[in-house]
Amino acid sequence: TIGAAAPAAAASPRTVRLASGFDMPLVGLGTWKSKDGVVGDAVKAAIRCGYRHIDCAHCYDNEAEIGAALKELFDSGEIRRDELFVVSKLWNTKHEQRDVERALRHTLAQLQLEYLDLYLVHWPMAFARAEGVAENFPRRADGSGPMWDFEAPRADGSPGDVPLEETWRGMEAAVRAGLTRSIGASNFNQAQLAAIDYVQVSTKSGIPIAVNQVESHPLLPQTSLLDFCRARKIVVTAYSPLGSPDNVRARTDSDPSLLGDAGIAAIGASYGKSAAQVLVRFHTQRGVVAIPKSKTPAYMAANLDTFDFVLSEAHMAELEAMGAAKPFRYGPNGGAKGHPRFPWPEYFDSPEEAAARAAREAAREAD
Repeated sequence: TIGAAAPAAAASPRTVRLASGFDMPLVGLGTWKSKDGVVGDAVKAAIRCGYRHIDCAHCYDNEAEIGAALKELFDSGEIRRDELFVVSKLWNTKHEQRDVERALRHTLAQLQLEYLDLYLVHWPMAFARAEGVAENFPRRADGSGPMWDFEAPRADGSPGDVPLEETWRGMEAAVRAGLTRSIGASNFNQAQLAAIDYVQVSTKSGIPIAVNQVESHPLLPQTSLLDFCRARKIVVTAYSPLGSPDNVRARTDSDPSLLGDAGIAAIGASYGKSAAQVLVRFHTQRGVVAIPKSKTPAYMAANLDTFDFVLSEAHMAELEAMGAAKPFRYGPNGGAKGHPRFPWPEYFDSPEEAAARAAREAAREAD
């Protein structure tokens, strides 16, 4: 468990049990967009104020600094490895089964760890394979990109497309090799999760999908996906749980600000909490893991101090309704819509594309 529980929330859980049997802290520190020279200090500050869950990824390009910070804390005796829950992610250039273990071993070397607690497939779509670890966004001959897996054959001449099932077999092998305790997905939709679930069941591998990490907040509550995952004992992790206030898109005048929303602030005031604390609690009260990012110790502590109150049913309903009519995504991922496994192309459709998509769906239903 994390921190000291307040009397009013003595029964409020601070961890969630994964299908793999391990416990995952409900609040962690996100490290996306945390720059070199900053992220190491942020990780140390977070652990010192009670965080026991650190979310990382190869493509964030900061795992070496995070690893140095963790080693410093381990060497000083401030924290033990078995007290931490460390997450990282397989990048899109490493989806071939033969690459999964090598990619994970590179991450472990960067983080200076012997194992991860959770390893996720970062995205369901793959880029063209890269032999090394430095090229995260392979380019075509004309300089455009990223180049997709299906655009070039494999080394043996076979089609370059990498099925999710193949990647998952590599993930399972990483568990059996003792390199990670649990495995899961990130940015997967329901159909993609079902495809992996079928592989796991049909092969009797016994290694379930532990987690699916997706963008989520009151403007994107992910209610349908959450229900789907609950039914399959898949825990959902919410990235950008505060609405990604430092995202490039979120700095435009037309983008909504959750931290500046008067309604959320009013809900917080009724509990003596900030808007950020309400947003974190919105997730954890649903059993969703939240990984807010901060480099400021006071904000880190506040984000963690969210287990001593319970949002009323009315307030939870009000928050969830914010994105029911028109969901809003802060993640500017529409450029990946060209891949057939992009998980939510409909969100980035133009009016013409939306009409065509609706027509295709109507035709399928008619058949």
